[in-house]
Amino acid sequence: MPAERLRRDSARTRDRLLDAAGELLAGRGTEFSLPDLARASGVATATVYRHFTSVHDVHREFYHRMVDELVGELEHISTRHHGVERLRLIDERWVKLAVRWGRASTHIRRPEGFLERVRADDPLTSALYDGLAPTVRELIAEGIVPEQDVDYAILLWITLFDERVIADLTATAGWTARRVARSLTASLLGAWRAPSDVAAPAP
Repeated sequence: MPAERLRRDSARTRDRLLDAAGELLAGRGTEFSLPDLARASGVATATVYRHFTSVHDVHREFYHRMVDELVGELEHISTRHHGVERLRLIDERWVKLAVRWGRASTHIRRPEGFLERVRADDPLTSALYDGLAPTVRELIAEGIVPEQDVDYAILLWITLFDERVIADLTATAGWTARRVARSLTASLLGAWRAPSDVAAPAP
């Protein structure tokens, strides 16, 4: 079998395992084993062990894929749209992704703060920050929101679009993903447009 086909097959198997891991995380939290993952995915246990050395490895890879997917969406949207339109499109896509993996992600959240991870040069968190920052800076430059601390603005964004918030509004309150995205975007813009003495950068 050609090497390229082997790589494709391996990538498909890995995605299948991570999809199953997401279902297990959403339904059972972190209390599952690699044999459980094999059963849930329909993949041989030996194959699971070729891809992952431990359940913690599965959690890490699921988290990495999740953030990579969001960052990829940010890059695609950011190159084609601007201003409030870009913000709304990012938020709509963010909510749709979070509806898919939000429940699972709540069980593997990192204990460190978002900005703490950015300061520590965590690659995934830094990539997400770098994907969000241009939109904030553009909205400031265009006068859509007032001058303010970009770190604080991004932290507000991350906080409002927390997966637990999105899961609560969709699964518990019964809102559609579109309603959630529009409502959270309106709230975010309102927070960013707060009085300058609240939102202004520290001296």
